[in-house]
Amino acid sequence: MTTRPELAPTAAAQPASRLPEPGRTRWQPLRGGLVDLFYYDAEEFWFHDGRLLLRGNNGTGKSKVLALLLPFLLDGDLSPHRVEPDADPKKRMEWNLLLGGEHPYPERLGYTWLEFGRRTEGGELEFRTIGCGLKAVAGRGIARHWFFVTDQRVGAALALVDATGTALPRDRLADALAGHGLVYDRARDYRRAVDEALFGFGEQRYGALVDLLVQLRQPQLSKKPSERALSDALTEALPPLDQAVVADVAEAFRSLEEDRDALAEMTEAHASASSFLGHYRRYAAVAARRRAALPRAAQQGYEKARAAVAAAETAEEQAEQALTEVRALLAVLETDERRLQARREALAAGPEMQEGVRLRAAAELAQRLAGHAQQAAGDANHAVAAVETGERKHSAAAERAEQAASRFTALRLAAVSAAELARVSGPHRETVDHPLDDQADAPLHGAALAALQRAAAELTVRQERAVQHVRGLVADDERARRAVADARAEVERLGAA
Repeated sequence: MTTRPELAPTAAAQPASRLPEPGRTRWQPLRGGLVDLFYYDAEEFWFHDGRLLLRGNNGTGKSKVLALLLPFLLDGDLSPHRVEPDADPKKRMEWNLLLGGEHPYPERLGYTWLEFGRRTEGGELEFRTIGCGLKAVAGRGIARHWFFVTDQRVGAALALVDATGTALPRDRLADALAGHGLVYDRARDYRRAVDEALFGFGEQRYGALVDLLVQLRQPQLSKKPSERALSDALTEALPPLDQAVVADVAEAFRSLEEDRDALAEMTEAHASASSFLGHYRRYAAVAARRRAALPRAAQQGYEKARAAVAAAETAEEQAEQALTEVRALLAVLETDERRLQARREALAAGPEMQEGVRLRAAAELAQRLAGHAQQAAGDANHAVAAVETGERKHSAAAERAEQAASRFTALRLAAVSAAELARVSGPHRETVDHPLDDQADAPLHGAALAALQRAAAELTVRQERAVQHVRGLVADDERARRAVADARAEVERLGAA
């Protein structure tokens, strides 16, 4: 805050390097000045951070300076009730020039001006100077007045007085502002220019703002408050409502009853819908459970199928493992088959097999011989009986005995031959043939004949056992062949699966 109780240098003599500069991005007042007005020839008042403090005794002109600067330079109305703080109609504007006849000249021309400044976003400085030129003539009052708005600064690029210290008339001011500002003759045009340059409120809002300033600057406002006037002033200072908003509000009030009815209908519909939804939820729950039976069954089927697939995969792995084992077993069985085949061929080609065949034939021959021997013994016994029973049959019996003896001898020879063929001639000779030699002169009785039969039967049994052993070997070979064939069939079945 700056106080300038002394007179400042004239604007023409003020160095430009000493002029104040703005510090904010918003417009702020920097300087104000009076030229040939009241008791001032050329006086400047500097603001500090947009504020100005005037200090002095009563009658020194503090109120007059404020009346000639603000809000007059924002309003442009020369009426006393707009210019003077106390709205005294006797304090006319020409008095500020002619001083009620005390000025030594019959006419006088002066200026009041105010400078604003700001910094842009880029840090550059911008300035606007607004002002009013007044010319009063004795007996005529204010003969002429004009306003100006420019981006020039008083004392730097703009001088309001010439070299002789005389204030510039309108025409010379217009020449000084050429290309940097305009001069206005009507207060309405001037207010619009100030609003566009500094505020951008619009004509209606700007006028309300100025009216509010006029109301608030009244002296001792708190001693004689007018609530209605202050309320009206504040109301007028408010930004006007958009007509579209007013129309919307009016339409809203008109449709309020309709909205109330619609709200009641909606409330009823909501209650009905809530009741319906309660029943429908229960129905939907039941229907959902019923409909969910198929998905659940499908899920169970899916689980079973998945389990079956897993089991099939496991069975496949087991089958592959079994196939591998069977293939290994088949290889072993094939090896055994080749070994048994070779053994069978060796046995078939060996002397034991041939001896078994011959032994079987000898056994059969021995059985036949034993039967013939028994028959011969029976015939001999019958012959002996016949001899004993009668001489009459002696000759016949002797003849049959001889025949039996011949047949017996033939049979012995045949048995020996058969034993030789069966390769059991040694045992045959020991057990059958030699005993017959020992009893050649005596008839064969039942016991001796039974002993011979038993010896022949034992020899036959031994030979049959040998034959059975060979047959068992052959059967083992056949079973091995069938096992190999079965294993091959199983391998082929597993391979096909």
